[in-house]
Amino acid sequence: MRPKTVCHFMLLFALAGAFLYSLSASAQQIRANWSKYAPFASYKTYQWIPSEATNHPFYRQYVDEYVPYALTKKKGLQKVSASQNPDLLVTYHFTTQDVMDLDTYGYGFGPGWGWGWGGWGGMSYYQTRPVPRVIGYLTLDLIDARTKKIVWRGEAIQADVTKSGHAEEKQVANSVY
Repeated sequence: MRPKTVCHFMLLFALAGAFLYSLSASAQQIRANWSKYAPFASYKTYQWIPSEATNHPFYRQYVDEYVPYALTKKKGLQKVSASQNPDLLVTYHFTTQDVMDLDTYGYGFGPGWGWGWGGWGGMSYYQTRPVPRVIGYLTLDLIDARTKKIVWRGEAIQADVTKSGHAEEKQVANSVY
């Protein structure tokens, strides 16, 4: 296995996973794992298997378009049908999870000690409010078609996909290309 080929696959996922990247400063994690025994240099063809398990069809349209494009145009793999015996099976899973954070904010000095009028204490105001957000999880799998074993898996976790505004398609295109 050539390290340069593995790096290309890692870069592919980093770019594909970056579609979750938000224009805001929200956190994103990307990680990849691969089989050190997989013959990455010998993989020339792939079959794209669209995900049916995603709970967010809005993003499916972008992943279904841009990941195959990146594999064929940027990585030089040829897309084939199942009857043409592909070297790799490529699929993904995109899911979201609704979570609720609590945000406490306020001002004031609170009680204190010192001289005169009750020390450094005084009036204060604090309020806690619920802040909903949606965590996005993207998993991209490359499966050896002959052995049916995953040879490469990339995962991206975006802390809040709701802050992406209306730039979803641009994010996917920029990240995958």
